[in-house]
Amino acid sequence: MAKFESICKNKAVKKENIIDKTGPVFNTNDWAICEAIYVEDEKLANIQALNALQNGASGLVFHISKKTDFALLLKDILLEHIYSLFKINSENEKELNNYLSSINCGANCFVECDNLLNGTLKEQNSTISINTSLYQEAGSNTINELAFSLAHLNEYLNVSSIVKKIHISMSVGGDFFMEIAKVRALRKLINFLLNEYKLTANIHIHAQTTLINKSTIDSYTNMLRSTTEAMSASIGGANSILVLPFDIEFNNQNDFSSRMARNQQLILKDESYLNKVADMAAGSYYIETFTETLCEKAWEQFKVIESKRGLSACLKSNYIQDIITKDAEILIQQFKEGKLVLVGVNKFQNKNEEKIKDTRSKSQGELSANAGIKVINLSQSFENLLVN
Repeated sequence: MAKFESICKNKAVKKENIIDKTGPVFNTNDWAICEAIYVEDEKLANIQALNALQNGASGLVFHISKKTDFALLLKDILLEHIYSLFKINSENEKELNNYLSSINCGANCFVECDNLLNGTLKEQNSTISINTSLYQEAGSNTINELAFSLAHLNEYLNVSSIVKKIHISMSVGGDFFMEIAKVRALRKLINFLLNEYKLTANIHIHAQTTLINKSTIDSYTNMLRSTTEAMSASIGGANSILVLPFDIEFNNQNDFSSRMARNQQLILKDESYLNKVADMAAGSYYIETFTETLCEKAWEQFKVIESKRGLSACLKSNYIQDIITKDAEILIQQFKEGKLVLVGVNKFQNKNEEKIKDTRSKSQGELSANAGIKVINLSQSFENLLVN
């Protein structure tokens, strides 16, 4: 409650009910259950993708950084019946688009080649697909994260002549109510921005559980964190959700942790029925007020960024980086002082915990630094204190 009161300190809040009539922010609450596919060997990646689909997944997120045989990778995968996201570099973009245009990939197939943070802004006609996860993973506070995300999208709106769909990837953190309000606020802000352009477009929000609070210490607790994050994403209205495996910080992708990650979402659907009610948070005084406050403050920050000639210019001047650095310092200090708790890490530690070795042969699920914005991990300082 303290964080809510702090964020609303400039807003007069005296009543416990909403006088103005509110409607749902979105009209359907089902979402695609995703699994990440890191493509090194096309045949093995294809086997993993088919196994995921046969065991509960309804969406696939392909991470591709090498020249790829897409026909082999996608053999027997009917893209028209699932959600799919291809995270690629510019070297593979043309070849992938050519392949997808030759098959029936369906309406929920998206290609993400967002190089804005690397200094490359290229027109994305018809479908704009961007990745804003880095802002949250680097420690940005929620208001700034929303403002940066909106400014990020606005850069592409400025150079794109035809926009029919908007796909935005974001990270969802562990502050349960804050993150519900954040996802709802993002959709409202995008719609408001589109209205300023006199545009209408289908909005797809893809949410990924954050890495900032995951730890090698008491690693099974990561499942509890990612479960509440997935709940926030679904209640907030994400169209697709990727729960990262609990051991992604130190282990290669494996059948056990991948199955557990899928099952977390299956339980939210089949046992908790979170997909049965559209925008169940609508009308809740706490969340509605939270959502509106985030919208108002994020829009004001967005206007400041635009007054400085937009996100690209602010990145070049290090304005964005400086804000994120200050936000991250506050977050890290709160964690060190115990105001921000990670069970098993900075509170209720297992004194017999041993340091887990990083056995990954490649980085899975990690975000690389772009434009001088670096990801942080809250538990790292505690992990370094453990003995081998």
